[in-house]
Amino acid sequence: MARYFFNLHDGISIPDTIGSEHPDLQSARVEAVETIAERLRGALLKKTDVSAWLMNVTDEQGVTVIVLSFTAAVQIVDHVYLAAKATGTA
Repeated sequence: MARYFFNLHDGISIPDTIGSEHPDLQSARVEAVETIAERLRGALLKKTDVSAWLMNVTDEQGVTVIVLSFTAAVQIVDHVYLAAKATGTA
């Protein structure tokens, strides 16, 4: 099994100094996606800006083998305001 390191950049760099072993690159990809999904959920619930988040996965030699970049945002739409704006009463 190969060891992969899941390095997160969310405004600051958080290097993975321990890593985890995986039988193949697909398995490492699954861990990367699951890890990001979990962190994103928590961050979005706290209204954290995640626009600059990036994860790069490296192998034991330090070579980047996977890059996850993403943008996520939550916006509440005020339908009453939008309707008033459309009719010119806002």
